Amino acid sequence: MTSVLDVCDDVKSIIHSDRDSIRLRNFLEANEAQIIGFVERSQRQFPIDGMVYPKLMTELFSLFRITKDGLVPVLDKAHTELAIAICEALWCGWFSQTKMNEGAIEDCTERFKQAITSAFEIGQEYASKRSSHE
Repeated sequence: MTSVLDVCDDVKSIIHSDRDSIRLRNFLEANEAQIIGFVERSQRQFPIDGMVYPKLMTELFSLFRITKDGLVPVLDKAHTELAIAICEALWCGWFSQTKMNEGAIEDCTERFKQAITSAFEIGQEYASKRSSHE
């Protein structure tokens, strides 16, 4: 069985290659259950210095009303994971554009964006195979 560390190392090597984004998509599809399982089992904390984190969580809670009983909205793991994804996607946009501006990496902003978009789309497709209640 592939470990999460192996998965992370594989993703790093794929993103840095010049191969088509299809390679990354194939990798994510082949490992979707492991990746989703890892995120579900992890108890990641998301500390941001200052007041940014509480403001972001408040904003996400108001925009994405998730209920446990169909009635009462709750702030849960979905909000935390979304906050992490948003901050990391924002960082990836900044980092890739900065590196392109500096001439350190060519054509990487679209590849970073495609990697994030592909992962999201594969997650959507995986929902037809497994519900959130499993």
